[in-house]
Amino acid sequence: MFSELVRNNRTRRIYNRSEVSQSLLKELIEDCRFSASTVNRQEIRYILVNDDQMCRSIFRITNLPTTHKVDEENRPGAFVIMVTKRDMNLPDSFLYYNLGIATANLTLSASSRGYSCVTLLSTNMEKLAALVSLDPDYKAVSVIAVGKSEQAVQTTDIEGGDTSYYKDKGVHTVPKLTADSLIIGKI
Repeated sequence: MFSELVRNNRTRRIYNRSEVSQSLLKELIEDCRFSASTVNRQEIRYILVNDDQMCRSIFRITNLPTTHKVDEENRPGAFVIMVTKRDMNLPDSFLYYNLGIATANLTLSASSRGYSCVTLLSTNMEKLAALVSLDPDYKAVSVIAVGKSEQAVQTTDIEGGDTSYYKDKGVHTVPKLTADSLIIGKI
């Protein structure tokens, strides 16, 4: 069951604009709050956005309409903005560890409920912070789009070579290295 959930938890960039409720977003954060956290500091905070106009504004500053050519009518129904205190006094490597686990929990939780996500780290976080009037004591460190997607996505096993995703007959295809090619030693 868990392996199936992980395999189906693929990044999707095209959404059908279905509403994403604040109660659903809160459920996702409920699952995030149990994430492992370096020294149990629990430094990540969340801004939940499902207001249509704000979602439109956030969408416009992500790379979805530019790099990925996603039309505005296919934008996600919500965004979760992850923030931390500017003076948290925690090494970046610890922050990235915490963000990775929280992101995995959030996206797996969404997937288990029939929603899809895409993490949008190439977003200008300073613009995002200004857009949501983020308290200057905090900094935005990640933004995750959440919504209903009808985009077909598949994985294909490869032993090595190019891992760039591509379209195959209209299906977003993601090459994944096999477990054998990832294991470089056994002791």
